Amino acid sequence: MKTIQYSRHAKNRMRMHGISESEIEDAISDADFTEPSVEGRINVWKKSADKFIRITCKDEPARMMIITAVKKKKGWEGKQT
Repeated sequence: MKTIQYSRHAKNRMRMHGISESEIEDAISDADFTEPSVEGRINVWKKSADKFIRITCKDEPARMMIITAVKKKKGWEGKQT
């Protein structure tokens, strides 16, 4: 797996939503759903015990840059692939 680097914004959101680095690693390695985002970014979705985790990241040659991570009540169901 590539090196994972977290932006300051991602670290703050992880702290606010109670998301651990191991949850991020698990979601990236075994995503339930992925979708393209703006500026070449990817949204990765993973169902947790009580909510859905959405991670916005950018896959760069040497690393995976985590832009933000949040927990949401609703997930990816019904979205176009």
